[in-house]
Amino acid sequence: MVALGFPNQRRRMVLVALVANTLTNLTLNLVLPSIRAIRGHHVLVGEALALVVETLAYAIAGRPGALGRALVVSGVANALSYELGGVVAALL
Repeated sequence: MVALGFPNQRRRMVLVALVANTLTNLTLNLVLPSIRAIRGHHVLVGEALALVVETLAYAIAGRPGALGRALVVSGVANALSYELGGVVAALL
């Protein structure tokens, strides 16, 4: 998704996406569930955090003025990822 959203910067943006997604995914699945104050809501908090962090990463790595595009790309990528995770979980 990120490569499609930034067609002239595919290689760089895919690397940024891999790093940002790895960090946010580890935080969502390993760190947030252990925080008592958000227990039961860690997925919602994690997805919101992923949206913000990944949007900022894409905006910084992208061309100046890429914040709007970065937000759309991050939102679509995270929505697809969330839905695909639900499908995989249902199949398991």
